[in-house]
Parts: sequence; C-alpha cells; structure tokens
Amino acid sequence: MNLKLSKKWLIIFVIIIAAGLFLYKFSFKDQTIKTEYVTVPIKKGIIEKKVEASGTINPVNIVNVGTQVSGIIKKIYIDFNDQVKKGQLLAELDKSVLLANKETAEAKMDKAKTQKKLAALEVKRLKELFAKDYIAQAELDQAETKLKSLEADYNSAYSEYKKAKTNLSYAIIRSPVSGVVISREVDEGQTVSASLQAPELFKIAEDLTKMQIETSVSESDIGTIRPGQEVYFTVDAYQNEIFKGKVKQIRLNPVNEENVVTYTVIINIDNSSMKLLPGMTAFTTILINHKENTLKVANTVFAFKWPEGDTKPKEKEKKSPLETTIYLLKNESLVPVKIKKGISNDTETEISGPGIKENDLVVEDILGSNLDLKNNKNSDRAQRLLLRRGLSSKRK
Repeated sequence: MNLKLSKKWLIIFVIIIAAGLFLYKFSFKDQTIKTEYVTVPIKKGIIEKKVEASGTINPVNIVNVGTQVSGIIKKIYIDFNDQVKKGQLLAELDKSVLLANKETAEAKMDKAKTQKKLAALEVKRLKELFAKDYIAQAELDQAETKLKSLEADYNSAYSEYKKAKTNLSYAIIRSPVSGVVISREVDEGQTVSASLQAPELFKIAEDLTKMQIETSVSESDIGTIRPGQEVYFTVDAYQNEIFKGKVKQIRLNPVNEENVVTYTVIINIDNSSMKLLPGMTAFTTILINHKENTLKVANTVFAFKWPEGDTKPKEKEKKSPLETTIYLLKNESLVPVKIKKGISNDTETEISGPGIKENDLVVEDILGSNLDLKNNKNSDRAQRLLLRRGLSSKRK
C-alpha cells in the first residue's frame, strides 16, 4: 500500500515539474535577452551639398525716369512693355508756365545788360575827364562801383535766364537708356510736383534678357557661398522646368529681422527665352559641392555610441575634427572603424578610409531585447523600436 502511494506521489511530482518547464518555455520564450542592431549600408554614388533660399527676379538695371520740374502731363508717347531707345521722347509737360518764366528771365537779363553797358560807357567817359583833371577821384570811384554792382545784377539775371531755359527743356522727357518700359506711373492731364525729389514717371529695364535674383541667405550658410557657384532654380509659372544661374555677388550689408541675420546674394541668370518676368519668386538651390562615385552613409550613424557595459576596443587618436569612428556589424559583432568625413548634407555624408567598402553594414541603433521592450512598452522609444521590429506593444 505504501509503495503504491509513493509511486502515485512520484508521478504527480514529475507531472508538476514537466508542467512547470512547459509553462516556463512558452511564457518566457519572448523574453530571451538577445541584442539586435539597426544597420544601414554604405552606398556609392553622387553626393551634393546645397543651400536653398528664395528670392525675387529683377532686371540687372532698372532706371527710374522722373521730372525735375512741376507741371501738367500734356502728352505721353509710350506705354507698358514698349521698347524704347536712348534719347527717345517719352512724355511732354505743359510748357506755358515754363515758357513765361523763361521770357521773364530773358527780359530781366536784357535790362541788366543794357544798364551794365551804359554804366561802362559812363566810367569810360569819367576816366577821360579825370585824366584832364576835370573831375575828382571820388566821382570816378562812384561810377566804377556802380558798374560793378550792375555787372553783378547782370550775372544774376543771366543765371536766372539759364535756369528758366533749362527748366523749359525739362518739359521734354526722354529715355536715358535703351530698354523696355516696365512701369508707367502717370496719365495725360495729371499734375506732377517736383519738390524735394523728382516724381517717378516711368521705370525702364535696360535689358530683360539678362536678369538677376536677389536671395536672402542665413549667416549659418553664407560662409559656404562663393561667386561663380552654379545655381538651379524654379518658378511657380513653370513648375516642371529647372533654370540655371551663377552666383555673382555677396553683399556685405547684413539684414537683421527678429534677431535673424541674413545676407543678400545676387545670382545672374540668362533670360534669352524671355520666359522670366520681373517680380517672379525664384526658389533657388546653390550647389556648394558635388562628387560622383564616392562612398557615403546616412548621418544617423554618427550618433551611435558604444553600448554601456561592453568592453570597448582601443581606438587611435583623432588627427583632425573630420575624423570619427563608425561601427560595422560583422559576424554579429561590432567592429569600430576610423573614417574621415567629406561632403555632408542634411541626410548623408561622404566617408573615406581603408577599412570600409560599399555595402558594409554600419550600426545606427540598438533595438535591445524583447524583455527590455516589454518592460518599457509604454515609452515612446519602445513603441518606435517595437514597430521597427514588426512587433506590437500589445503582444504578450
């Protein structure tokens, strides 16, 4: 009886152990601690460093045509988009007031001239009398003084006449350059007033086949901009077409808006097709550097650090700020490799070194174990890493 009871308890004990092992195996199979890595391959191809900015297209030279005298616009001879030649008649002011001013000034000048002539004859006559001792020195001196005063009056009247004559010529407005009329600010019959500055009548673009873009580049990027660099740009009017230009000038005058400092960069463009119009917004890409058939890797790999707790192999001392270490994954092990950085943009960096080749896998991140993620499944990082591994934070 006791033997049968012992066998019974032995069987129960074995069943309990087997059940425990079974439960342990299936309950904790996902909690096996195994480190997993996220890697990206080293690629070979083209890498470019660019600076993007927007600006406005304008003619290289715009001449504002105004008037130096006030008056009423009597006649306008040109309109928008008209081609004009240097010296061509653009508009004419009413001359009646200006002509009257000229005639008045001319009459004053003639009168002063006559008075001066008479005074000169008087001085000549008195000099002859003084030579014969018929008059006193004082009388001669008085006549000479009067002559000098009348000469000054004549000179003043002559200046007024020249001014009135010049103002009359300003009533005829001619083009100072050859080009295209891009703006007309007045109409016939309109009164213009030239007081502190000449009123603007027309804007003439000297040559619309040669245009320029004025872009604003931030101070963080301006150090990479150089005259002669190639520029690609697009405009909303031709969204599927890419235009080209070249950096002409970096203006030294900074613009500070809300503590953001920018510099104006001038880009020369060819507009022989006449597609580009003044005032268009250009979305530019300035090509800073370009290389082909070079090794490159995603910038995210440079943020990877050697796992804490693991023994880190000794590394050679860096010789320059461009030298750094990346970690290749070989045979499930991390292998540190010293590389040198080259061209870098927002997503990729050129790399070079004896220990790397195309398609090598570079470690970007450590996913960790299932157990680590299960225990921290409420954290944002855990959620992200679980998704990258194809797991759900709700799985058990």
